Amino acid sequence: MPDWRTVAPRNDKGYFESMSVHLFSSGLNWQVVDKKKAAFRKAFADFDPDLVARYTERDVKRLLRDTGIVRNERKIRSTIQNATEFLEVQREYGSFKEYLGHFGKDEIGLQNDLQGRFHHMGPSTTRMFLWSVGYPLTPNAEEKKWMASHKM
Repeated sequence: MPDWRTVAPRNDKGYFESMSVHLFSSGLNWQVVDKKKAAFRKAFADFDPDLVARYTERDVKRLLRDTGIVRNERKIRSTIQNATEFLEVQREYGSFKEYLGHFGKDEIGLQNDLQGRFHHMGPSTTRMFLWSVGYPLTPNAEEKKWMASHKM
């Protein structure tokens, strides 16, 4: 996997990008979104949540015509809604990193909160997002099995 998906973000914009990338990758091979990363960054204002939260219906229609990105209306709308919620998290906690830290080692509580706050963030997408930003997850049974079969 490329660095842009596995390196802990330097700032909140990086957290929003990682969340959005994982949302769009859901149900797809990650390489599909990776090959379109420049177009995604352009389409979603370099993943600036302040700008994306202001997107209107006109922007949704524009994005649905953008052949450079995955044109899934639910995922596009979820990204815009998530930008608004992301800003609320920043207001409430000071930063997204502080929000994550608020949960300490309560990964179940954090996963449930993320899934309740943010659209199109199912259990697998949420875990992949948390893993990608360096949150210390305890591997579940399925993940342990996969890791054991991929030892180097």
